[in-house]
Amino acid sequence: MIKARFGEDLDKTVHRVFPFLARTRVSPDVLTLIGMGVSFVAGLAFAQNEVRVGGLLLLLAGLFDLVDGVVARAQGTSSSAGAFLDSSADRVSDLVVFGGIACGLASARDVAGVTLCMWALGASVMTSYTRARAERQLSRLDVGWMERGERFVVLILGAVAGLLEPALWIIALGATATTVQRVVVARRLLRELDASGRDPTASPGAASAAGG
Repeated sequence: MIKARFGEDLDKTVHRVFPFLARTRVSPDVLTLIGMGVSFVAGLAFAQNEVRVGGLLLLLAGLFDLVDGVVARAQGTSSSAGAFLDSSADRVSDLVVFGGIACGLASARDVAGVTLCMWALGASVMTSYTRARAERQLSRLDVGWMERGERFVVLILGAVAGLLEPALWIIALGATATTVQRVVVARRLLRELDASGRDPTASPGAASAAGG
């Protein structure tokens, strides 16, 4: 949602902050994999109850996740394969990070905290699944505010500030609300698709191109 909301403005901002990105020859896929690797290290830090370290590592992983798409567009190498790798790496990173948090809470014998973490993880997975499943038949499903970018901003701020539990509550509740919203909206849109045979989320231009 963060990337989609700011679009080209975000690309311009990233290029201003990191001007060398326009000239780099590093593959965007390599940046994606490095970001996933940093997320693994963050998960290990959380598992050792090094919460602030984990938060800072997540921030670094987020930077790689942010710039891989910018680099791909600058190089003109954006592709469906790259987007698939990026999305898959995001899911793996989510599992590793929340799994690390759960391990850290379990080592502290915080059963309620582990339960909360599993709720946050499950709801996070469902926000991604409901959108991906709906977009197998719809052009897009642009609803819900607690997407991955928002979740990780909350998690990073909570970890660095020493407020991990409140951050998990925000993620769990926000992601659950987003999942429910997507289910409700997707079912309505899919009923329209079944009734009319036309995708109600497709732009007029896309519909014309498809018809031509």
